[in-house]
Amino acid sequence: MIDKKRLIKYLILLFVVSASTFYIPGCSIINRHAFYIGLLAASTFAILDQCLPNQVIINKTDDN
Repeated sequence: MIDKKRLIKYLILLFVVSASTFYIPGCSIINRHAFYIGLLAASTFAILDQCLPNQVIINKTDDN
């Protein structure tokens, strides 16, 4: 089952990286190449997000 919250996060990352790759460099980049770079970044982030999710470590100490 696809988690819609994560999918939206990956799509936003894809858009931001693709847009910044297309508009920021001084030389012109083909739209398709900018999209490929964004797709690579989003898929890498998705793999890392699935394999290494957030971990919260709570240290229990007795102050009594």
